[in-house]
Amino acid sequence: MKKTIISLSLLLMMTSSALEEKVYIYCKPDINICIHNLKQLKYWIELDNKAGKIDNNMYTEYHVAVNATILSLEMILDNKGQCDTTDNKVYKLKYE
Repeated sequence: MKKTIISLSLLLMMTSSALEEKVYIYCKPDINICIHNLKQLKYWIELDNKAGKIDNNMYTEYHVAVNATILSLEMILDNKGQCDTTDNKVYKLKYE
């Protein structure tokens, strides 16, 4: 049992060290960090689209949702008119 645990630990360490890029996701109640996490998600969505893992329609829907959320959070910090707030209606995404 002890050998199994040691073997699994070594395998996990080797696998994690083989990653090309280390990714950090911060989990604090900080809007700036939330924006950073969403920008990272936006980048991953772009990579998945370029790699053909998601089609263009799905990419567009994800991109719109993430981008609107980033702009909304940025508006909380500093409202520079990033979002149109004249209409409070919630619109259903086209490809749901």
